[in-house]
Amino acid sequence: MLKGVLHKILIVIVFTVMALASAKAQSPYVILPGSTHTLTITNHVGNTYEWNVYKVNNWTDQKDALLADNDGLGGDDDFLFVGGEFEKAEVDITFLNEGKYYAIVEEFNSGTNFCSSRRAIPVEVFGAEATIVFKDLTSEDCADLDPQFATEVIAMFNSGTVLPESQYPITVNYRLDGDSADRTAIVNFADKMLQVAGVIENEINETINHITIMSATNKYGGTLNVVTGKEIHIRTINKKPIISGINLN
Repeated sequence: MLKGVLHKILIVIVFTVMALASAKAQSPYVILPGSTHTLTITNHVGNTYEWNVYKVNNWTDQKDALLADNDGLGGDDDFLFVGGEFEKAEVDITFLNEGKYYAIVEEFNSGTNFCSSRRAIPVEVFGAEATIVFKDLTSEDCADLDPQFATEVIAMFNSGTVLPESQYPITVNYRLDGDSADRTAIVNFADKMLQVAGVIENEINETINHITIMSATNKYGGTLNVVTGKEIHIRTINKKPIISGINLN
């Protein structure tokens, strides 16, 4: 609500994310747990700013009735201000727990009367609904001594919403049989292919390789949950056939 005669403030959200369809004036911005985003309003020289984040059960609830947790105690923080900065026109916020939030900024004008204006932006953090799986769980090839191949992955915001291009690239950590540490690959929106290196090939004997997705994060560091039962791709490498020369009589 505008108080005094302070000019209207325009919030510029640097979220490059997908907004859910809604009949409301402003749809919530949908992000993933662990995502870090920049929120910005126009910086007016001499003015001061204060950001807060509030949690609601429903979008019809009062926007600023319940402060979200960020006390750093107990490991149950809902969000964090990166670097502890919350009194600037531009702040970075990492959202940690799923839920519905309002990020609210109050701008105070310069001078002695301290008129102020407040603006709010709704943010919904998805949790278990955001997933990543292998599109195909099996593949095979003949031994050619090239230990690399690519297989497609599917990333979703929820069961009905494919992760949009704005959330890419995705960083995927995976392991092969016998690995003691994760390997890392970058998946781009254009092809959604996970480039796998290190597959065992043997020209003499058939080999079966298990590629397991260990974890995945989106462009902003948000977590994609690995779906049990669809996190392993089995790559069979058939032995090289015996090739004899051609005789012409």
